[in-house]
Formats: sequence, C-alpha cells, structure tokens
Amino acid sequence: MKRAATLLFLTISLLLFALVVFPAQAAPDSQATPRPTPTYKACHICDEGLPQPVVHTILFWMDGCPHCHEVLDNVLPPLREKYGAQLEVLLVEVVGMDDVNRLYEVAATYGIPRDRVGVPFLIIGDQVLVGLQQIPEELPGLIERYLAQGGVDRPSIPSLNDFLIQTTPTPLSIPSINGAVVRATLFTTLDCRDCQLEVGAALGPVREKYGEQFEVRTVDIVTGEDVEYLYRVAESYGIPRQEVDLPLIIVGDHLLIGEQMAVELPDLVASYLATGGVDWPSITTRSEAVLPVNSDPNASATVRSDGFTLAIVIMALMAAALIYSLVALWRGAAFPLPAWADWLIPALIVIGIGVAGYLSYVETQSVEAVCGPVGDCNAVQQSRYAKLFDILPVGVLGLLGYLGLIAAWLARRFLPKLETSAAIGFWGMAFFAVVFSLYLTYLEPFVIKAVCIWCLASAVIVTLLLLLGTPPAVLQFTISDEDE
Repeated sequence: MKRAATLLFLTISLLLFALVVFPAQAAPDSQATPRPTPTYKACHICDEGLPQPVVHTILFWMDGCPHCHEVLDNVLPPLREKYGAQLEVLLVEVVGMDDVNRLYEVAATYGIPRDRVGVPFLIIGDQVLVGLQQIPEELPGLIERYLAQGGVDRPSIPSLNDFLIQTTPTPLSIPSINGAVVRATLFTTLDCRDCQLEVGAALGPVREKYGEQFEVRTVDIVTGEDVEYLYRVAESYGIPRQEVDLPLIIVGDHLLIGEQMAVELPDLVASYLATGGVDWPSITTRSEAVLPVNSDPNASATVRSDGFTLAIVIMALMAAALIYSLVALWRGAAFPLPAWADWLIPALIVIGIGVAGYLSYVETQSVEAVCGPVGDCNAVQQSRYAKLFDILPVGVLGLLGYLGLIAAWLARRFLPKLETSAAIGFWGMAFFAVVFSLYLTYLEPFVIKAVCIWCLASAVIVTLLLLLGTPPAVLQFTISDEDE
C-alpha cells in the first residue's frame, strides 16, 4: 500500500516537474506567439455610453532587438485589435547607456536585479514581464484581470517619470563624404539579455545619429560550431580565446567587445565616415574557420569528437535505469548487490561534487572550461540552458543535489531511526536527478548542438547512484509493507 502511494506521488511530482521546468527551459524563443481567444459581450448595447475601464502598460524596447520586434509586430497588434481603446501601450525606446541605467532603476523599484533585466520589458499594474516567452504567455490574462478590476493606470515612480520626460535628442549634423557608409559585423546571442542591453546602448545612438550611413549585419552565436567560428575570427584580429566575449563588433580593422562598444564605436564610425566609409569586414567564412586552410580534412576531423553519439548512448542507459528502478520498486524486488557496493555511493558522490563544483565555478565566474577531446562544453555553458529559469546555474543545482544525496546516505548508514525515510529519500532524489539529467543530455545534441563532457560525466554518476540506491529503497518498502 505504501509502495503504491509513493509511486502515485512520484508520478504526480514528475508531471508537475515536466510542466514547470521543461517548458520554461526548452521552449524556443521563436515559438509561435499565442493568440488570445476572442470574447464577446452578452449585451454590447447596454454598455454603450458607460465609461470603459482602461489598462495602461509600458513597454521598453530597443531597435534591432528581434524579441522586441516580435512583441511589437505579432504580440501587441491582436491584443490592441481585441481591446481597442481599453488597452493603451506606451512605447519607450531604450537608446543609450543613460537609458539602460534608467531601466535598471525602474526594474529595481520592482525588486528585479540587474542580471534579470532585459528587453522587451513590460510593466502592467504591479507586474513586470520580461522577454518574448513571458510577455505573450502572461499579458492577455493580466489585461483581463485588470479590466475586471476596473482598469489600471500607469505606475507612478520617480525613476520612471525621469525616463519618460527626457527630451528627444536632436540629431547632430556631421560632415560626411557623399555616399559614405560604414558597415560592421556584430556577433551576439539573441537570447542573451545582457548582450541586448549592451548592443542597444552602443548601436542605438550611432543609428540615430547616422541613419543609413551605418549598416550592421548580425551573426547569432548559438551552437558549438558558432563559438569556434567566433574564436577563429577573433584570433585573426589578435584576440586570444580567453578574452573573447559577447557582444563583439568588427568595424574595418577594429574589434570591440562588450562595454568597449558603447565607449569607442561612435568616434570610430565618425572617423571612418570622414575618410569615405568602410565596407564589410574581411573575415573568414564559417567553413574556413572550422577547418584551417591547408589542413588535412581527415586529420582535422579526428582532433575533436562532437560527442553526439556518446550523449545518445548515455540517454538510452539513463532511460533504461529509470525503467528498471520503477519496475523494481513496484515488484518489490531488485538485483542483489554485494555489501561493498554500498560504499561506492559516497565515492561516486565525492566525484560528482567535484564535477558539479567545477561547473559551478565555470558558470558563476564566467571562465572558460577545460573540455578535453570530446564535445564543446563552453558552448553548452554559454547557452541559455546553463541556468534554471535564467537564475540558478545548473552546476550549482547539481552541487546541492549531491550534498543532499550524501546526507541521505549518511543518515541511512548511521541513523537507524531514519533508515527507512533516508533510503526512500535517496532513491527519490537520485530518480529526479536522472530525469533532469536525461532532459539536459537531450538538449545538448538536439537543441544546443554541442556536448559537455562534464555534464555527461555527471549524468553517468547520478545514473549509477540510482542503480545503487534502488535495492535499499526496495528493501525498506518491502519491510514497511510487511509491517502493515
């Protein structure tokens, strides 16, 4: 009876876990924008002449931000069509660094730290929605809620008022050679909020000042091959790998990284325009970057394995371990293990703590990881999936999980009164760890297009821990059932 109740609880927990974590982490930002379902008044004639509630919202956006334009072009129009005059959206363009700082101040009044601030950034009532995923998912429901409450006005906070009363800068007239154009190549990641803010602060004033005289083409860095391409391009400008970061822009023979863009780009563009402009940077193509010139294609292919096959094999083993542990728990029988096998658990956990601790260091300190001959762990660590809900680094989550596992094992071994709950708790934590690791391992070859050998090592460790923790859990379940 107790076994059935536990399995039911586990099933419900897994469903909730899948509904909450997987969509938040894996849903691509390019997904189709949800369309609100039209509603109709039962008596529209009765409502004529009555004051209608109005919902006021504020949207901060940046020119050149794909997610901002998706909200402006595809999310807001159907809402405006549905609600008409009952929905008013004030658009505030974030142009320069001063605007970015004002946006930080506005966000701070809502308790949002800087690392969570990005564009598009929408305020409605006392709610803040950030990003392409949250705005279309939550905005329609919030509009309905505030309309039912009689509408809502724009928030009245000093930092926001300072932002809105700023005067529109008058474009400066600059001497330029007829037809002069400056063309630049920008490397960035469209899912990176910090990148969006830095790009907007740097490019916004330049675009506003020079208009069509300044052209930018964007290279989105997503996969491991993209990262390798970026490294090759930077090396051609004398920038070592450890100094490469995003966003990065190349203008003529100059390469600017991060905050350097906002400081140096305006003068750099002005100087090039004064000398007749500059064409697109002469950089290597992606194929040339991945495979150096005059190299042996076969030899190059053997230098680094992408690790996709290894990741898929590990996924299959994890799935098999999950099925085995569930069947063993349901039947009340598991394959017997020698007594010494139980001492493999702390040894594996210590190794896991080392792996998770190293990944935590890489993710929190933004340093380059040592990857070895398999995969590209830096591409994985730089992806949006390296943080749970864009807040908690996955490495830190793994470290906490390993600490919980070692605590449960110690309790089972040395605290007889907690033996049953500790054995079941260990099995539950290991089971969830394998489920989450299976999901993350799937993302690497099929979504991120890069494999992290450290992540695969951790996946193997938690799978072994689940297999080793299944017999003690089955034993405790059997004893409990017999006692009943």
